[in-house]
Amino acid sequence: MVIETVNEETGPRTGLRDVLAALAEQTYPQDRLEILVAVSRENRALRDELRAEYPGVRIAEAERATYFGMKSAGIDRATGDIIAVLDSDTVPVPGWAEKIASCIQAGADVVAGKTRYAPGRSFSRTFNFFNFGYIQGDMEGRANGFLPNNVAFRRDVILEHPFDPQVVRSGAGHLLGHQLAALGYRLVYEPGARVTHNMYGVGEELRMRVKSGYDCVYLSSLDTERVLSETAYVERGGFGLSIVCARRIVFDMRTAFQNRSDLDISLLQIPYFLLISPLIRGIELVAGLITLAKPEYFKKKYDW
Repeated sequence: MVIETVNEETGPRTGLRDVLAALAEQTYPQDRLEILVAVSRENRALRDELRAEYPGVRIAEAERATYFGMKSAGIDRATGDIIAVLDSDTVPVPGWAEKIASCIQAGADVVAGKTRYAPGRSFSRTFNFFNFGYIQGDMEGRANGFLPNNVAFRRDVILEHPFDPQVVRSGAGHLLGHQLAALGYRLVYEPGARVTHNMYGVGEELRMRVKSGYDCVYLSSLDTERVLSETAYVERGGFGLSIVCARRIVFDMRTAFQNRSDLDISLLQIPYFLLISPLIRGIELVAGLITLAKPEYFKKKYDW
């Protein structure tokens, strides 16, 4: 498996050692686990720390010190038949690797794991819903996409279809998931392959919604194969983005009722999500409109 260290390098220590400790407790045979940590080529201090503390962990030096640059550097150096990808702040449960291996052995090309914030944190259920809850499986277990902080691929699939190098952060996973589905690859949702994601506060979580609005426009410009449903709407400008916003609100309503068990939502909590959905999706809409008017604004502001 491959672990990037963007958060570890650009902010306070966020849990890389917790992730490595959790991998050491996997029920899957340890001698069959190859662990690669992708580190910026310029960050010699972190590389030296990891080599001293974790002699069994391989280090992948990344020339592009970006989120997907690091993931790609690790993927290129991985040797296993299954390449799983984690973030430096997503801690897997003990059976995580075993669940992934079972899905691949059963015929999956891509395994979308389940990502959630630690229970009990303020607004954790709220942001589980909007940041992670849109990744779901149908009646046959087929996933509608995956999160790049918790996903696994058959080796040949990810090597033949890598993350788009033009995307700096987050959106490349959304685009690649739809590209692979359009090509006929089998994407499977496995909630048992669960990880706990670090939570950075309400402000940072809301910025992820701004990022979602930005991605809606930016990814559509890269979607030459037109695999994203949003692309046709974005081409209509602001009116099209309003339709995307409305479609997402409808999706939230359906999710609140049909997927509440996976999201750990009670029937009494459903009205809350129905009320807050227009607000959250409204933030995305405004961000998308700003991106239409000023395509470089958020890219320069947040280095996206």
